[in-house]
Amino acid sequence: MRHAILGAGGVGLALGAALARAGHEVVLVMRESSRARYRGVIDVHSKLHGDLAVEARAVERLDEPVDVLWVTVKAPALDAALARVAPRLTPDSVVPLLNGLDHPRSLRARFGPRQLVGAILIEAERTAPGRVTWNSLYAEVSLATTDGSRAGDGPEDRDRAGDGAERGAGTGGRRLGGLAEVLADAGLGCTPERDPASVLWRKLVLLLPLALATTAADGPLGIVRRHPELSALLRDAARESCAVAAADTVAVDDRNLLHTLDTLPGRTDTSLHRDVAAGVRPTELAALTEPVLRRARDHRVAVPALTELARRAAERERPAEVPAPHRSTYRKGETS
Repeated sequence: MRHAILGAGGVGLALGAALARAGHEVVLVMRESSRARYRGVIDVHSKLHGDLAVEARAVERLDEPVDVLWVTVKAPALDAALARVAPRLTPDSVVPLLNGLDHPRSLRARFGPRQLVGAILIEAERTAPGRVTWNSLYAEVSLATTDGSRAGDGPEDRDRAGDGAERGAGTGGRRLGGLAEVLADAGLGCTPERDPASVLWRKLVLLLPLALATTAADGPLGIVRRHPELSALLRDAARESCAVAAADTVAVDDRNLLHTLDTLPGRTDTSLHRDVAAGVRPTELAALTEPVLRRARDHRVAVPALTELARRAAERERPAEVPAPHRSTYRKGETS
């Protein structure tokens, strides 16, 4: 299969390298400045997986047919990135791996039912164009179609659903199953889901409290844990995130979530904190927080801890001047 990676950051490079190693053709869609410094090879550095170097072409604009378009930019860069994809292109599948809740709507407006809904759990950090440090043992992708079909659904499943079933649901299920096989062959875990909202929420309830707390603390999770007030806000924000998800019809066990937060290593950091500390603007803070706070208001769910952490994170983000190089006590590990 031919894969295009729109957004050659940590996630995009790790994904592209895994697919290329498995024998797939991979093309990276890069900004001009990054492509000028890219030497045609994705270098993966990992103490857990071993180092890897695989060839992959890079282009500044995608105007060639591909089977799968993986969208791995961050939300603030989405519109500019999509402008690098020729409007006439119709990939068989478009898989966004962005954080947040709102991006599927705009992607579906452009790509229609070819767009799937995806999320990835991985710790990966781009260190230079084409160079990525992969810090986690895991790399788990969750996927769903926007029509609710499951991997393996075929025409008979659509017939059982009745005459009102969305045309193409079986096709969506087959595409989902095919992508799950591709990812498994590339050494990446993949969980096909029926509910696209669950795919997004189950990552966000973990990422959002972590991202806000590490940004507010200006340090990784270990720094958060050293401050009892911040640690309490983190746990309360996790519970509140689960409550908003439940009001949005997605059930998440807050006890399991809190156990995960309690057992994550202290070195765990987030890309939001890194971006804020490095002076990157705009960040994905608004894309992470605003949809959740909006749904909380709509469903009348009280979220004081989320609101407070969002306020503190916004204060860190607010300075217009680029700060001096951030000297964190820990530089590896990123919950993307």
